[in-house]
Amino acid sequence: MDFASDTLSLEKRGPVGFLWLDRPEKRNALIREMWTGLPRALEALAADEEVRAIVLAGRGKSFCVGLDLMAAGEAIDVKREKSSQAVANLRQLETTRAFQDGITALAACPLPVIAAIHGHCLGGGIDLATACDMRLASADATFSIRETRIGIVADVGTLQRLPKVVGAGHVAELAYTGKDIDAARAAEIGLVNDVAPDAEALFEAAEALALEIAANSPMAVRGTKFMLQQNEELTTDQSLLFNALFTLSTSLQSNDLQEAMRAFVAKRTPEFTGT
Repeated sequence: MDFASDTLSLEKRGPVGFLWLDRPEKRNALIREMWTGLPRALEALAADEEVRAIVLAGRGKSFCVGLDLMAAGEAIDVKREKSSQAVANLRQLETTRAFQDGITALAACPLPVIAAIHGHCLGGGIDLATACDMRLASADATFSIRETRIGIVADVGTLQRLPKVVGAGHVAELAYTGKDIDAARAAEIGLVNDVAPDAEALFEAAEALALEIAANSPMAVRGTKFMLQQNEELTTDQSLLFNALFTLSTSLQSNDLQEAMRAFVAKRTPEFTGT
């Protein structure tokens, strides 16, 4: 895979690609190099024909503690010194949009993405997690929408994506208070799919789930994620029609479908190629 970064790293374990947030000394606090690197990292993984599912995880003691406030504060001070407030505002808007685009790359990725969350998942960590298709947590994980506690409005995706994951009342409680919740509460409200006893077990569970996905037809899995993405913009009737046309033009014509039929008749495990 053609990708290099000082703050993100890629690892391939068979058909599973691991995308690691790699600032362990800063508990993976987010800086510009990370959110601008996410789209490139995901493109590299999706372009590898052997990779069929992705796990997003954090090196060190935490998944992600959110925005690196020290680095962000220094950047704002520099901009204010060198330009008018109007120009500084425009540059800040560009920075925020780039941050949003980096997070959105997870949701837009054609492959399923599983967030493996341990330790802290705060602020921008929630943005990352809610942009993934599924979330698993370790028992020690702590979740918080911290923005209201530091005087800002979450603006990188949490307020748009979290309501599609958990109920409105839970969103309001977490967003208005900025309170911490543990993994058990996160599982109770549907923020995470399952909880593992510790980080090691978490990463094993995330890889096992990714392998379950990878065992299926790559074309069917990608097509399923594509259709789920379209559901956000289409009415039910429009989505049904689009789904029928998509299936007709892709999976019904695929070698994977023929292989599944042959394997069923022969009573063996199918060997999918994604063609």
